[in-house]
Amino acid sequence: MSENGRAATDLLDLAYPYAMDAVAELERRTIEHRLGEADEATADAFAAIVSGVRETLAALTVLDATAPPPDLEATLLRALDAATGVSGKSRNRFERLRWLAAAVAVVVAIGAGVGVLMHRSADPGSPELTAQMVLEQPDVLVKSVPVTGGGTLTIRTSNRIAAATVSFESVSAPPSGHAYQVWLIPLGGTARSARVMTELPASGPAMVTRFDAIDTLAVTVEPAAGSPTPTTPTIASVNLT
Repeated sequence: MSENGRAATDLLDLAYPYAMDAVAELERRTIEHRLGEADEATADAFAAIVSGVRETLAALTVLDATAPPPDLEATLLRALDAATGVSGKSRNRFERLRWLAAAVAVVVAIGAGVGVLMHRSADPGSPELTAQMVLEQPDVLVKSVPVTGGGTLTIRTSNRIAAATVSFESVSAPPSGHAYQVWLIPLGGTARSARVMTELPASGPAMVTRFDAIDTLAVTVEPAAGSPTPTTPTIASVNLT
């Protein structure tokens, strides 16, 4: 493999801990600097990994919204050191982060499987949530709000099944290198990501999501890979109840 190929592979490995916010601030800035210098294909692949991991985690929070412990990275690194028999002082930190990337990938994969199992176990006959399911509910309510910059955000909610569809009507695509990130914000709580979208569908709902009775849905413009928390003012928000 060429030097450029190895560099691209290393960067994609780091997308997993980056997506879970399991890197220190200095490392985050270094990764973002490398991402800015990467070729378009690598940058797109990095964004796809981050988006996929965060969407998986967002789906799991619908089932059990629990923030990761603040010592997540340190705990995983200690476990990796013990497993490989290499001390933290003698291993390059980014080499250790590559091991962390693999561990995080496994955690996400296992978590997604457990999440599906939990959901199906709770109601074995429950079909996968779709926009059509929401629209067919007898208690559907429609709320529309203007989007900063033009267009309308339309939410159709059903309290009966605690789910909503989200549509962007006459809203322009996000700026180059950015995405629309949808957040669910509980009353007095921390925003959790529901979806990162670098593109919007030509018609119909852009997404469907579960929600709690006290959630507000908000949209911000974030980097294409998404952000762990909102970093810009909301361009639209709707109380889901």
